[in-house]
Amino acid sequence: MEIPAQTLNRFATQHKIIKYYIDGLPPEAIYKRLSPDKWSIHEIIAYMCRYQYVFLNRLKAVTTELNPFFEMYKPDDDPEFSFTAAKTTGSLLHEIYRVRQDLVDQLDRLKENFGSRIGTHAILGAMSLSQWIEFFLLHESNQLFKIFKTAGSFWSFGINQDNIISMPRLQTQMDELAG
Repeated sequence: MEIPAQTLNRFATQHKIIKYYIDGLPPEAIYKRLSPDKWSIHEIIAYMCRYQYVFLNRLKAVTTELNPFFEMYKPDDDPEFSFTAAKTTGSLLHEIYRVRQDLVDQLDRLKENFGSRIGTHAILGAMSLSQWIEFFLLHESNQLFKIFKTAGSFWSFGINQDNIISMPRLQTQMDELAG
């Protein structure tokens, strides 16, 4: 089974939108949590960066082992995550771009022969390499949406008591993602 060209194209480009989402944001909008129980934009980017390495390890296992098993990734259980999160946002973005290109090159070499290789996820079950890539992209798009939403919250409401930047918002509008 060949990995679909559309999947590989999304894999090569999807992450590049991050810079657009955060351009123009002041550091406090990137580093400060808007809610104590939600990650900051910087923490989300650090997670995305670290998760690429997790995916790289899974990719290697799927292509070299017979149906490897993977637990759900939890950054709290990963000692490397805190080192990743300690980097600057700029260095994380550079690392994301660099590692993604390495992954794209690797997938390009594998696309025709390994698309049907299987690896089993603790929650999602057995998935082909093509499905693992789709899962990665969906997972990453969720993180991108969180960045988009957090940046939008900053621009809409500001992040401190002074309401640095405030844009009116209709109170009667329903939040698209309420709940």
